[in-house]
Parts: sequence; structure tokens; C-alpha cells
Amino acid sequence: MTFLGFPLESWVAQLYVGLVNGCVFILLALGLSIIFGLMGIVNFAHGVFYMLGAYAAYSVIAATGSYWLALAAAPLIVGVLGLGVERGIIRRIYGVKNAAFAGVLVTYGLSILLPDFVRMLYGRPGKPVRIPPELTGDLLTIGGTKLGAYRLFILIVTAVVVPLLWLLLNKTNLGLVIRAGTSDSLMVQALGINVSRVWTITFGLGIALAAFAGVVTAPMLAVSPEMGGTILIQCFIVVVIGGMGSFAGPIVGGLIIGQVLSLTSMVYDVLADVIIYVAMAAVLLLRPRGLFGVEGIED
Repeated sequence: MTFLGFPLESWVAQLYVGLVNGCVFILLALGLSIIFGLMGIVNFAHGVFYMLGAYAAYSVIAATGSYWLALAAAPLIVGVLGLGVERGIIRRIYGVKNAAFAGVLVTYGLSILLPDFVRMLYGRPGKPVRIPPELTGDLLTIGGTKLGAYRLFILIVTAVVVPLLWLLLNKTNLGLVIRAGTSDSLMVQALGINVSRVWTITFGLGIALAAFAGVVTAPMLAVSPEMGGTILIQCFIVVVIGGMGSFAGPIVGGLIIGQVLSLTSMVYDVLADVIIYVAMAAVLLLRPRGLFGVEGIED
């Protein structure tokens, strides 16, 4: 049985690949959405921290030989770096005139500076990160496409991390403050809560999520200074489609873009990057806030 000239097995395999790619987008977009929702910062350096997470994993593995240690340590390392960036750089633009535009300039500058710094340390060639031995091998082959165990691992990890993040944001005092600050940070500050500290923690959390996405992606491609550029654009599209101010938005948007890229690349690879812009435009025409966007969140 075929559809558009491809056997049904090939479509199933591409759906699986698209689901895995969607999981990476979800991890990235959730971090980006959390930072923007609370702080109003459009973080153009988000893809760079994704790249730094992959390099941190490469360094930890090179030093210890353990992927599992890298999976735990790399997001913490890059998250702490994010805390330092917020306290040392981002914090200086709070309250200034046109703070949102200043945030774009600052984070865009970081997106240019940090990759060059990485090139100085590691060189230009990509660095390989091996799949851990426990996850090597293929689960099954569908339509000539091998479905590896590591991709299933990414699905499982995302299925664990996303509910844990939801619990953090909805069932803890920190999550309550983050959600309240998203709606009215001045009122939260008037209640005596240290909003500045919450912003620092939130920025570090968003950066750690980006770094975690970089770690789980690293074994599937060569780790390089340029790896954060393309995925950042796709991540912004995910957030725009899903809508700001909603936890479900980045999840649904990530799954949509993951499938669109995967299926389109099979039919006609050249159109893959174009179709996601078409999908974004279609969603915005029908619903300018995105699928799950909260009205007024951009104000």
C-alpha cells in the first residue's frame, strides 16, 4: 500500500522520527516560553545555550566516559552559567526604556559572541558524542528506516521531564510565584516577594532546559558551534504557533513542527523549511495569539 508514491511503512517511520524531533522542540520551546512569559525577554541566545549543553556533555564524557553523568551534569553546568548571565548582564536592562528591545540586542549579541568563544576552545570541526552502549542498536525496521533505541529514550525522557516541569510550575510555591509574576510582577513584588531572585531562577531553569535538549540531541549529530542557529528559528516558530503564556502551547507546537519537518522532508526535502513558515502563517491568520496563547501576554 502506497501514499503519494511512498509505502505506508515509510510514513510510519517518518511519523516516529517527527515525534522524536518534536520532543526536542518541546524541551527547547518550554524553556524559551518560560523566560519570555515571566521576564518579557525574547532570548535570541537560547539556541546558543542548547549548543553549550551539547558541548558540556561532550566535555563531561571526554573526562569521565559516562553519558549518564553528562546527562545530569551538563544542564546543571549550563544552567549555572545562565544564572550568571542573568545576574551579570540581563539584570542590567530591567526597567530601562525599551527593555524588551534591549533584551533582544543583548541576547543577540550573546548568540554571536559565545559560538566564537566555543570555536576558540574546541575548534571548528564537529565533535562526536557516542550513544551510550545500553541504548545502541535498533528496535525495529519499518520501510527501510531503522528505529533506534536511543530515539525511544528521547521520547521517554521527554515524557518524564514535561510532567515534572508541570508539577514544578503548578504544585510548588516557586511555580505559584512564577505564574503570578507572569500575570502581574508588580503585585507580586508589592507582596514582599523577591521578584529579582525568582527571575534569576526562572532564567536559569529555561537555560537548563535548553541545555538538556542539547545533551539528548548530541549523540544524533555532530556537536558544532553552529548547531544552535537553525534550531533557534524553528523553536521560535514552535512558540509562535503554540502561543505565549500557555504550558500546552510549546508542547503542541513542538509536535506539529516536528511532524511537518519530518513528513515534508520525505516528500520533498527542499520544501521542509518553507512549509513550517506556511504553517505558522496559517495559524496566525486564524488565531493571532497562537493555538493556546493567553490574550495580552505580549503586552
